[in-house]
Order: sequence, then structure tokens, then C-alpha cells
Amino acid sequence: MTRKHIGLMLVIILVAITSGLVLTRGQTIDSTATVTRGSADLTESQVTEHITRLDGTWRFQSSLLDAVDRQSYRNVPHVTPHATATYEVDVALPPGQYALRVPQNHPHVRILIDGEPADPVYSSVKQGDRQAYLVLLDPHSSDFRLTMQVSGSTGRPTGLEDSLLIGPVNNMLTLQNELFSYDFVNVLIACLIFLFYAIVSVFHRKESIYLYGAGFFFLIALSLLTRDQIVFEFIPVMAYVVAHKVSLIAVLLSVCMLIEFAIRLERVPYERFLRLATYPLYVLSAVAIIIPYAVHGWFDYAAWIYVLFIAFFWTGLNINWLFERKSTGYPLEFLIFTLAMIIGYIGQTINILIPHPNQDTYTSILSLIYFVLMFTLLPVHLSTDKRQKQEVQTFAAQSEISFFNAQIKPHFLYNTFGNVIALCYTAPNEAARLLSHLSTYVRFIFENGRTDSNITLGQELEMIDSYLSIEQTRFNDAFTIIKDIDDSLFNVEVPPLLIQPLVENALRHGLMRKGGNKRLMLAVQDLGSAIEVRIADNGVGFDPKRTAMPTSGIGIPNVRNRIAYVPNATFTLQSEVGVGTNVLIRLPKRERMNVPNAHDLD
Repeated sequence: MTRKHIGLMLVIILVAITSGLVLTRGQTIDSTATVTRGSADLTESQVTEHITRLDGTWRFQSSLLDAVDRQSYRNVPHVTPHATATYEVDVALPPGQYALRVPQNHPHVRILIDGEPADPVYSSVKQGDRQAYLVLLDPHSSDFRLTMQVSGSTGRPTGLEDSLLIGPVNNMLTLQNELFSYDFVNVLIACLIFLFYAIVSVFHRKESIYLYGAGFFFLIALSLLTRDQIVFEFIPVMAYVVAHKVSLIAVLLSVCMLIEFAIRLERVPYERFLRLATYPLYVLSAVAIIIPYAVHGWFDYAAWIYVLFIAFFWTGLNINWLFERKSTGYPLEFLIFTLAMIIGYIGQTINILIPHPNQDTYTSILSLIYFVLMFTLLPVHLSTDKRQKQEVQTFAAQSEISFFNAQIKPHFLYNTFGNVIALCYTAPNEAARLLSHLSTYVRFIFENGRTDSNITLGQELEMIDSYLSIEQTRFNDAFTIIKDIDDSLFNVEVPPLLIQPLVENALRHGLMRKGGNKRLMLAVQDLGSAIEVRIADNGVGFDPKRTAMPTSGIGIPNVRNRIAYVPNATFTLQSEVGVGTNVLIRLPKRERMNVPNAHDLD
């Protein structure tokens, strides 16, 4: 990672922290429990300046009453659902103008003051079962009895999941408007990013990363839109149960879209794990549609725990992979994506697992930061993609002829022909075999050295076998060849001359400079949606941090540049002085139909 990239990331982190501090300033809520055995004396508290939670032991009765007539107490918030319940507290306030904010499940909470229904300031609908979620208090009545009636609805549990807040009218109106604004702005930003990705996907139809990005932000916007406050403001007729299920399913499917997006953003070695992780998400989405809403409390919790587990494990893999790449440079877009993952994980962990009086505010702000980071991925990826394509095109234009001509080196031909001539006198059959291998090798180079068409893995391996047989003859079986090749992959398409230069590089620059036992390993394995090619030697090796790799030519630089142009392909190199070199290539698995005969010269 360059100094420019480091500076950019520091600026992003600084802006995120500063924005969070600015946005949360003045919004903190006192976390002290103020209700004791049905009484809340706030005359000596800071309620005149700060928003306070009416938490503690309220008088309770499991039925709907205008006043609780017996001394039974229940802690509030209280998540355990009751079909009907009444909570009651006697409140004493210092002089001033105050307001109440009802918990988030306001469709089922009815507020009464001294036995009379409270008049709403904000309400999702003016009539019906959705009651007020912000109530002004009479400034002339400093002592009053506050009653909360919790009534059920079809299939909906009715536990008091949040605190009831009390505070100065200005503070409460500011908090209410800001929380709504955060939700609205998050939805708006998600919709705008969705449109940007959708438009870009139209112009890059062959690159599905933008389509998955558009799908992710659409589902996120849908999930945010169906949250309590927003959906009931804009779509009052929507049922609470439907809104909740749509929100949960959208979240689960959005994680699937994000995984597909990340796989195409940066080709990482744990693609198989991520794809397997999406299957339970699809199952959970289907189950969410079927199961009754009465059991959604535990189901939602389990679904979110799974999502958080995947996010935590995935973020750890990202960080580990970034550390592994420190010798070759950090990809900026993947670095931004990992930072966004960390911010998003912290926000959702606070929202799901860490109850806090400022929970909504912190979650909303972290969501805003997350969206900003994810939005920056689009221009960064477009810029990186454009630069990589230009580099590949320039490389191809400059090195096409040199690549073609350099494959058959003069001294290689001279030595091989010399061996053939010598064997004609001592072992004619061996001379004929060696000449056949040379014919296969030369013909392959001439037929495929300047073509963009893919060949089969079997053709490439046949040519490599011929090359290795020639080299074994030239150097009197000086090295051992170990092969571990899945025969079922012979019909898979690969770019021509992608593996052979690496084998040649291992022999000439690794093994031939080493004394003693020389070993070359070539393995090709099936990974499901991809194939893995490994070329390893126990040669002299080199230090990738100190050894400058040229940008053009034959061998490792050539293969690295060509793979950069293959969608969903990865190239990994590890080498250590005195130990050897290990090259790992992953290519998308594409079966070839109607394979031409490799021996058909016509």
C-alpha cells in the first residue's frame, strides 16, 4: 500500500470519528434507572436539561386497566411478551415543559395520564390501533400517574423492548426528528447507491459485480424502509407483521448479495466458504415467510446471530488476507471494503446485542459511515478496473511478438537437436521419442502462442509432458517430477501457455541452480466452481520483497499480468531463499464442448 493510500485511509477514519462525535453531541441519554417500586421522583434530577429513561420497577398487572390496583412489580424494559398488560408509575417533575417518547413497538402501546388517553404529537395514523410515539405533557401538572397499556395484535408478541423516555420538549423533538432523519437519509443514500450501481451495470453487462452491488443496496433500502417508523409514516395501511418479515428477509438476502459482490471485488482464497455460508441464509429467508409471527422473537435472534457470526468470521479472514498481501501491496478497494465491514459489524452488534440508551443514534451514525465507505468502492473499483485493463492491453501490445518468439529459445533447440543426433547412434528409439516430444512442443507453441482462444487443460498438460521429457533427457534425469492431476479436468478450458512458463521458470531458475535432490511438483485439483493449479519446487528460491519482478517478459510476470485479465482468477506466489518457490493459480471452471483433436494438423 502506497503512502497515498495510507493517507486516504487515515482521512476516512478521521472523518468517520469526527462525524460520529459531532452527530452524537447533545443526544446522550441518561442511563440511570429512575423508577423504584412504581414511583419516579425526578424533582432533583437532570431531567430539565437531559433526556431520561423511565426504567426500573413499575407496578404491573397482566390485563388492561386504567389503574393498577395491586402491588405487583415488573422491570421495564421487559422483553417477555404478554397478550395484554398494564404498567404504571407515579411521576414527580420539576417545573418545565416535558414530553414522552413511547418505545419502538408503539403500535401496541397506549399512554394514559391520570387515567386519560394522551394526545399525540406524532402518530403513524390518527385513528386505529397505532398509538402516539411522542406525547406532550401538561406544563401545569408536575405530578401525575403515568399508565402504559400494552395490547396485542394478530400473531405479534408485545414485550416492552425499549425504554420510555422523558425530557425537555426541545430535546425530545430534536431527538425524534434526528432519529427519523437518520433513517430517512440512510434509505435515501441506499437508494441512490442502488441507482448508481444499476446504471453502471447497464454499461458493464459482462461484469456481474455491479449487478450484485445494485441488488445489495436495493435490499438494504427495502429493509430500512420497512422499519417501524418509516414504513408506517409512508404506508400506513401496511400490516406490522408484513413489514417486519419483509425487513428481515431483505437483510438476509442482502448478505447473500454482499458475498457475491465481495467475491468479484477481490478474488480471495475463501470463496468456497463464503458461497457455502449463503445457503443457510436462503433457508432462513424461506422459513421467515412460513413460520407464524408469534415465534419470530427467537427466530429473529437466531437469524441475526448467524449473520453476525458470518460477518465476524468473514471480517477476520479479510484482515488476515490483507496481512498476507503486505509484501505485494494492499488493494485499496479491498481495504475500503474491509473497513466498511468492520464499521457495519460494530453497528449491527450494538443494534442487536448491546442494549444502550443511545443505541439507535450510534447504529444510525455507523450505518451512515458504512454507506459512505461502500459508495466510495464504486469509483475506486471503476478506476482500478480501467487501469488494469489499460495495463493488460499495453502489456499485450508490447510483448506479443517477444512472448511468441521467446518461447522457443535457440539454445534449447540446439541442445535438443544435439541430443537427438547423439541418440540416433546409440538409441534410435529414444531419439525418435525425443523428436516426437519436440515436435509436439514446437507445434503447440506455433499454434497457440499468438491466439486469444482458450485450449483444454489436457492440451496444455500434454505440451508440458513433452517439455519435461525433453528437459529430463537434456539433463540426464537430474530432477524428480511429482504429479497430482485430477483426470476429470482434462476438458476444462484454460488460457494457452499459462502453466508451461511457470514450469519452465521452476526448472531453469529454481532447480538447475540447486545442487542435490531436485524436485518439481505439478498438481491440478477440482474446487467445484474453480480449478486450482499448483507448481512447486525445492530450488534456490528468492525473496519476493527484495527481488524486483519485471513488468514484461516471460514466466511469472507474464502469467501474473495475463491472469489479471481473467474474471474470477487468482495468482499467489510464495518463495523463500534456499527453500523453494510455490505458485498457486485458481481459474474459473468452464467445460469445453466439441474439443478439436489436438493432433489434427489441419
